[in-house]
Amino acid sequence: MNILFIPHSPNLDLINRVYEFAKNTNSYFLYWEMDNSSLKHKIISQLNSLKYKIDDDRLVQIPLLFRPEKLATQINTYTLNNVIEKLKIDVIVNANALLFDIKKIAVPVIYDLVDDHLEVNRDIGLNVSRIQKIKEDIVHAKGVICVSSFLEEKVKQLNKNTITIENGLYLERFEKAKGLKKELGLEDKKVYGYIGGVASWTGVAKACENYMKIKDTTNAFIIVGENDSKYYKDMYEVYHNDVIFIGKVPPYKVADYFKTLDVGLIPFEINDFTNNALPIKALEYALGGANVIATKLRYLEYKAYPFIEFCAIENFYKSMQHNDTANWRYDFSKYDWKSLSDDVTAFIKRSI
Repeated sequence: MNILFIPHSPNLDLINRVYEFAKNTNSYFLYWEMDNSSLKHKIISQLNSLKYKIDDDRLVQIPLLFRPEKLATQINTYTLNNVIEKLKIDVIVNANALLFDIKKIAVPVIYDLVDDHLEVNRDIGLNVSRIQKIKEDIVHAKGVICVSSFLEEKVKQLNKNTITIENGLYLERFEKAKGLKKELGLEDKKVYGYIGGVASWTGVAKACENYMKIKDTTNAFIIVGENDSKYYKDMYEVYHNDVIFIGKVPPYKVADYFKTLDVGLIPFEINDFTNNALPIKALEYALGGANVIATKLRYLEYKAYPFIEFCAIENFYKSMQHNDTANWRYDFSKYDWKSLSDDVTAFIKRSI
């Protein structure tokens, strides 16, 4: 069975759910340029998205248009159908909300709902018309994979053939990882940290503000990940003398940073988008041996992991002070990417 996976957004530098499913099932996956950090970068990235290539690693790039949305969707779907015929694709797994019209794709489509894209959230571009388009795509899909059971309950109102397959972990990568306290000059310090994408809804700047209330010679705060946004640049400008900004690191190196932390932070703002998701960093922090402090995200609270303490972002500094060495146990084996990818394949076969 030839599968083509389409991500919600393309990023080969971080662990991307859709790409992990593609790699673990030896499938094709779609990629395009996307950089919205400035008007200049946006124009350049959208010009680069007009490329066409298929490489030996099964990465597929086709010319894609982004505006005007309705016309672009029709043209993109036509182009996609040509690739489907060329590569003899049997099924599409689509996580993208805008680029294609599912009901006009030439083969069966499974929708992968990677976040809650069913509620208006203008901070991430989810307006009424886009949500309506997503709902129509879900209705016309052969089945829907949801990242959380909370999302699955919402999706069942639109499509009964649903399954929850959460995000995964590279267990072997963490087993081989080594902490970097010595390398970073932090051997005798308690290390707090945030690892992942940095955007305003992640609340990282507020986490820095909390850290400043307890900063002393016995602790440190590291941030791994970056972007070129004004939010990131403003945060760096204010805190770069007190917080260690690591920047981007290659995926194979990320586990080393997770193993460096004593306490991992998830300071996300609370909304439908974050409430109904499973931030995989919560599991990665813990797998690296850290305790976790998170805002009161509904799905995380529902999961009742023994390694997470919840509190409002305004009180993070209090939890950071008393949060001690991890003394819990948890079996992470069910989150292995290979096992989850097998579940995806099995669901596809049942659905088409």
